[in-house]
Amino acid sequence: MDVQINVLPDLVNFSLQIAATIVLFLILRHFLFGPVSGFLNARKEKIAKDIDEAKLQREEANALRLEYESRIDEAKNEARVIVDSAKKRGEELKDQIVVEAKTEASNVLAKAKSDIQREREKTMADLKSEVVQIAMMAAEKVVEKSLDEKAHNDMINKFIDEVGEAQWQN
Repeated sequence: MDVQINVLPDLVNFSLQIAATIVLFLILRHFLFGPVSGFLNARKEKIAKDIDEAKLQREEANALRLEYESRIDEAKNEARVIVDSAKKRGEELKDQIVVEAKTEASNVLAKAKSDIQREREKTMADLKSEVVQIAMMAAEKVVEKSLDEKAHNDMINKFIDEVGEAQWQN
């Protein structure tokens, strides 16, 4: 067995290998690299588009969130205004009721005072009438009998006592 060792490669084999590699490279470039590159570029563009859409959706979501927070704050403010208005109206109504009650109480008090005054005047008129009748009766009695000084004093004291009791009762 003879083994031959060549330091330089065989030029024919070497040329055939380079030609085969170039042909293989051109075939692969045409059928494999082009579609794979197109596929990778399409994939890259789709990912970039998806990222842009995600950014837009995030921005829209943030805008909506801010809008909803703003609406919630407005609703809270409106609720606070409504509650404050209702409290104010309640206070006004309470004050109005108190004023009306005081007015009514003062009207009742004035009517009661007026009624008391009328009753007092009526009682005084009745008392005067009775005093006149008593004086008339006393005068009749004085005229009917002649009185001595003691009987006259007793009758005056009795009259004063009767009139005094009537005045004290009023």
